[in-house]
This record gives sequence, structure tokens and C-alpha cells, in this order.
Amino acid sequence: MREKGVNVPIIPGIMPITNLSQIVRFTQMCGAKIPEAALNDLKKLENNPEEVVEYGVRLAAAQCRELLERGAPGIHFYTLNKSKSASSIIQKLKAAANTFACLAAMLCLGANSRADEALPEPVFKAMEQEMTRSASKLKFDAFGVPYFISYQVMDAQELSLSARFGAIIQNQTSRSRYAFVQVRYGNYDLDSTGDDSRGYSDSISLEDSGEEICHRLWLLTDQAYKQAVKSYLQKQGKKLSDVEKEKLSDFSKETPLKSVGDIPANPHSLSDYAETLKKASAALKNFRHVQDGSISLRASFKKRYFLNSEGTRVFSKGAGNDFFIYLWAKAQAEDGMNLSVSRTFSAEAAGTLAALQKSTVADPFTGPAILDPESTGVLFHEAVGHRLEGERQRDDDEGQTFKGQLGKQIIPPFLTVTDDPTQSRAGDIPLNGYYTVDDEGVPAQKALLVQDGVLKGFLLSRRPISGFNRSNGHGRAQFGRDAIGRMSNLFVKSSKEVSRKELKAMLLQECKEQKKPYGIIIRRTRSGDTYTGRGRYQAFRGTPEEVYLVDAQTGAETLVRGVEVVGTPLITINKIIATGKETEVLNAYCGAESGTVPVSTIAPWCLVKEIELQRVREDKQRPPILPAPVFEKAP
Repeated sequence: MREKGVNVPIIPGIMPITNLSQIVRFTQMCGAKIPEAALNDLKKLENNPEEVVEYGVRLAAAQCRELLERGAPGIHFYTLNKSKSASSIIQKLKAAANTFACLAAMLCLGANSRADEALPEPVFKAMEQEMTRSASKLKFDAFGVPYFISYQVMDAQELSLSARFGAIIQNQTSRSRYAFVQVRYGNYDLDSTGDDSRGYSDSISLEDSGEEICHRLWLLTDQAYKQAVKSYLQKQGKKLSDVEKEKLSDFSKETPLKSVGDIPANPHSLSDYAETLKKASAALKNFRHVQDGSISLRASFKKRYFLNSEGTRVFSKGAGNDFFIYLWAKAQAEDGMNLSVSRTFSAEAAGTLAALQKSTVADPFTGPAILDPESTGVLFHEAVGHRLEGERQRDDDEGQTFKGQLGKQIIPPFLTVTDDPTQSRAGDIPLNGYYTVDDEGVPAQKALLVQDGVLKGFLLSRRPISGFNRSNGHGRAQFGRDAIGRMSNLFVKSSKEVSRKELKAMLLQECKEQKKPYGIIIRRTRSGDTYTGRGRYQAFRGTPEEVYLVDAQTGAETLVRGVEVVGTPLITINKIIATGKETEVLNAYCGAESGTVPVSTIAPWCLVKEIELQRVREDKQRPPILPAPVFEKAP
């Protein structure tokens, strides 16, 4: 390379072996070869996943030592979101002071550095000026001033870069600035909140023009005040006809907070990454079965200004990681079923699609199953987390699954569930649900939800529920929506842990005891949904990308397609009988009444005594008549 004029540092890349079948598929796709001696050693260990991982660590550490001794400036680790092996390798390289771990396959990249720019006071000055005026003078006839006002401003710059089959298809940059005003009329015990929205939003000047910002806030505050008074009077009138419910305050009193968080650095163009994305997306052309696909890089830089009449003043970046790398690919089975995989980043996507294309459609099934950490996280998020959101405990239209269950066992006694927005990372992976102050100006706090199977608490905003009069920093909302108690980083921990090998052995034993011909392994549940209200069945659903039938006699795994996981929350959760020792992170976004918010789950593998699979809604169409142009032979 030097002889050809390349003078920049050349950094070798190492991908630790963590799974034999995975590395075999990977080498087949890229044309690399596994040394014969190493391949023979791995085949002897393939039934013991933990020993495979340890062997991969030892092999990679030896390679790193040799590279460093020969003058390599550092090592670039490809982790595929399994950073524990890379961490173990680094521990074995204590003498190599110049080793660094650039975790290229991380789910997402976080940025928390403070910029050199000063705190932009003009925006806060304008907000405080109009807040002071409205809080003291805004009243009409016999109606007094509001008891609470909050102003929020979100200044967001969004950058996106996408490539498809070797060409850039999108390179977009946008900036916006919006204001959101909330007004409460009445008092903390009884105010104007109800079915109607109490917040109003509109775009404001991108420039720090105090006059224009004040003008926009004036109009929004006037709208919000009039609606608040109207809602308060309607609420008072309902007392004449409605049955009195339990007496709960409408809004909690919280200690005013003044906080200045890390200010996001000024974003730079994503164009520097264009060639990299083009090359990565061009690799999809090597796979005849891939009909469509793209790789996208998203960057989001947000500045959130928050001010309320109680004295809270917060400047922060808001929740969510700043960068995401996202891959999507599509194929079709011979019967016309549309197949797709979507990953935040993965070198396995094309291989997975090829395997799915050749797989058979599964029949509906009930029986024992192993869920990977991603699927376990989705299960707890949908079946437990949403049902522990505070507002659902006082809304009569909700099923209120766990109301009145405080101090009682609701899930198996070896499981503990917490939600902790103060955790910025799990190991080396940035968590998407991290934030320092929630969307109501309350400091983020760790919430113990379930301890040893016993219900201990809920996800609380400033709307009190029975037994809980204060927020625990979980009031969350998409900008421009009213906040409610929501999840952030949901941790599932277990005191009944076994190895992956033991977990599979337990699955086979369950199959024999239940007289099932096979069990199930579920991987990569990419989406889920649940219904928590009354009047319909309390249920949840998850859509996995990969479902394997596990032969009860031999343990052989066969990939199938065309099914999704369904069930009732309490029954399914309480049929978990053991978990694995390792946990993994799923960074995602969750939609609910208060909009879409960034979240994470950190969960282990788990064995469920019984789970139900149903057929997915069929999405079939005739495949393209001609082959893709790249595969058309020239005349």
C-alpha cells in the first residue's frame, strides 16, 4: 500500500469469533477463509457457545498482539453489537498501550461532548420576559391568572444520508425551532386538565430574535389560557352528574430545578460518509435474492429550552442518541411472500434473507420457546412496561392490569425490573432512553418497578396516582405533546441464570415433558404492540425476523417464516422458567399517547414454558419477471 502512495495510517480490523455458524456464513459471503486448524478447533466446541466465545477471544488476542508488535497503530474491532469479547481482548492486551476499540458495529453512536459555544441566553431571556408578564397579568373578567405555565423551545437540526445499491438516494439537512406552551388553571388539587389537550405548539424564529419569540409565545399562551379556563369550568360542571372517584390531585408539587446539560456540538455535514455508504450499499448487488435495500445514516442535534412559572430552568440536548446507522433489505420467497430484515447495522442481513427465502412457512404453535435478549426486551416492554405507566392506573378507560397489586407478586420471583433513564450506557453501548431531566422539568430517577417478582412502583409523571404523590422523573413526550409516565431504559434482571447450553437443554426437556415434537427459538423481534384499554382482550403481539423449530430429539434448528408471537401479558410473563446469563441492548423508539420517544431494553435470553405463534397476515405478490439488471448477462 505504501508503494502505491497510500500514506495515511492503516488500521487492521479484527472481528472476534462468537458463533461458528455466523462466522462461516460471513466468510462465505465475503470470500475470506478460516484457518483450517482454527476451524477444526471450533467444530469441536460448537455445542458449547461459551467455549466458542472464549476461543474467539484467545484467537483474536493473539492476532492483535502480533499486529501491534509489527507496528500497527491500533486495532479496529468489529463487534456486531457483542462488545464483551472486544472488552475481554483489550484486558488481555495490557501491554499494548496504543490499543483502542472503535466499535464500528455498535447499534448507535452517542455524543455528549460540550461545545465551546456559550449558553444561548437570548432565547431564555425572551421566554422569561413573556412568562413573567403572563403569570402576573393574564386574566379575563372574574377569571384569575393561571397557577402554572410552562414554555418549551426545541431547536433541532436533522441530517440524513442514504445509499442504495452503490448510489446516494438522499442527502438532506433541515433545521427547525418550535415552541410548546402549557397553561393550567385552578390549583394543584383541581385544575383544567382533562380530555382536551392543554398544550399549544407552533414554529418560531430560527434567529435569536427576542421580539419575535415573545410575540409567538404571547399568542400561544393566550390560546392555552382560554382553553384552560373553558376546560376548568366544564370539569367543575361534571361534578353535578359524574360519580365521585378517588380523590387525587391533578398535579404534583415539585422542587424547582436549574440545570444546564451538555450542549450538543455544532453538526457537521454527513457528506464525508457518502463514499462509505455507497460502498456498503453496493455490496447488496452481490446477492441475487436481494430485490431492494438501503443503508442510512441519521444524525440529530437538539437543543431543548424549558422554563416554568415555578422557577425551573433547564437547557439540555433531550433524550435519544445522536447517530443511527440503519440497514434494510427485501426479498421474496418462491410462494411470493414478501420478506424483509431491518437492522441498525449488520453484516448478516443478506445471509438471513437468503435463508428465509428458502425456509418453509410455519404452522400455528403453542409450546416451549427460547427468546433472545431483543425478543425478551420487547416482551417485557409490551406486556409489563406499558401497564406500569402511571396515568393508566387512574384512567377508567384503561384495563388497569396492575392497579391494587402493589406489594403482591405479579411475575416469577427470580425476576427484577427497573427503569433507569440516568444510565447512559450498558457496557460499551450508548442507551437511547438516557436523559438527565424529563419533559416536565423533573430530574431523571431510577424507578424500581418489580423486585423479586413483587410489584414495587410505577412510571410516574407529575400526575399523581393512588399511593404516589410525586413524579419519579418519567414524564415523557414527543415534543408538542402532553407528557405522561413512560419507559426509558428498561432493565430485566434474573437470579435464575443458566448458560446458553443449559437453556437449550431445558427447552428440549420441556418438549419431552409436554410431548411436543419441537420447541421454538425466537430471534430479533423487530416490533411489537399491545392493547391496554378496557372493552377488548388484554393482549400483546411481537413480530420476529427469525423463528427456529428445534427438534425435540436431536436439537437441530430449522428456520421457518410467516408467524408472529401473541399472548396475554400476565400468563406469558409468568411462564418464564429460566434466563441466560448474558444481556443485550435493544435501542428503539416507542409510540403511545404522548407520542414517540426513544427507549432501550436491556434483557437476557429467557426460556418460556409456553408461547403461542399465529400466522402473520399474508403479504404476497408475484416476484419481478426479469432478473435485476446487474445479473442480466450482456448480449
